[in-house]
Amino acid sequence: MASLAAAAAAVVASSVGLTNGAGRYALSQSVLVSPGADVANLIAVLLVLVASWLARRRSLTALLLWPGGLFYLAYAYLPYLIGAPFTPLLVADVVAFLAAAYGVAALATAIDGRALRERFASSPARAVGVILTVIGVLAYAGLVATAIGAFGSGRTEAAWRGHWVADWILGTPVLIMGGVLLWARRPFGYTAAPGLLLVSALGGVVFAVAAVVDNLAGGIRTDTAAVVVHLVISGASLAVLAWFLAPHRAAAKIRRPHLRPGTAP
Repeated sequence: MASLAAAAAAVVASSVGLTNGAGRYALSQSVLVSPGADVANLIAVLLVLVASWLARRRSLTALLLWPGGLFYLAYAYLPYLIGAPFTPLLVADVVAFLAAAYGVAALATAIDGRALRERFASSPARAVGVILTVIGVLAYAGLVATAIGAFGSGRTEAAWRGHWVADWILGTPVLIMGGVLLWARRPFGYTAAPGLLLVSALGGVVFAVAAVVDNLAGGIRTDTAAVVVHLVISGASLAVLAWFLAPHRAAAKIRRPHLRPGTAP
C-alpha cells in the first residue's frame, strides 16, 4: 500500500507539474527539480510497481530490488520539499516522500538478513561491499569539489539547496554504510546491498534522462560530460549488481527439476 501511495503521488506530482506547473521549477537551478526530473522520476515509479508485483509472486530478486526503488523515490522528492516553491503540489511531494520512506523501513525490517547471508554465501560480498563504499566515497569527493566551485563562484543560493541536501545526507551516506556492512558480512548488508546498487544505477539513468529532457526543452543546461559520467556509473552499478546476484540465480536454476516434456513432477 505504501508503494502504491508513493507511486500515485509521484504520478500526480509529475503530471500536474509538467502540464501546469511552471512555477514549480522557478526557484531551481538543479536538474533534480526540473521538468526533466518530473519525466525521469516516472522510471522509478514503474520500477517500484514492477518489483512489488514480482515480489508478491515470490521473486527474491524483485524483493531485494523493491526497497531500492522506494529509496530512490524518497531521494528524488526530498529536493522538491526543500527547493521547490510552496504550491499545492507540495502535498503530493510530501506523500511521495513519506510513503516511500515508510515502505523502505517496512521492507528492510521485514526481510531476514541472516537467511539472505546464507543464501548468498557464494556471492562476492566483501568485494561488492568495497565497491559500494568506494562509490560513496567518490560521490562525496565530487560533492566537495562541486561545493568548492560553487562557493568560489558565489553560487550558493537556495536554488541548489535541495540537490545538495539530498546528496549529502541521504543519497551518498547510505552507499558507504551499506558497503561497510556488506564488507563486514553483516546480515543487514545483504538486505541493503542489492537495493543500493539499484539506487546507484537508477540515479545515473534518471539524471541522464532528466538532463537530456531539460537540454532539449531549453531549460536547465547540463554538460554532456556530466551525463556520460552518470551513465558510466549507472552501467558499472548494474554490472556489480548482476555479479552479486549471479551465484544465487545459478543455484536457483540448479534446484529446479529438469523434467522431460510430459513427465509429471
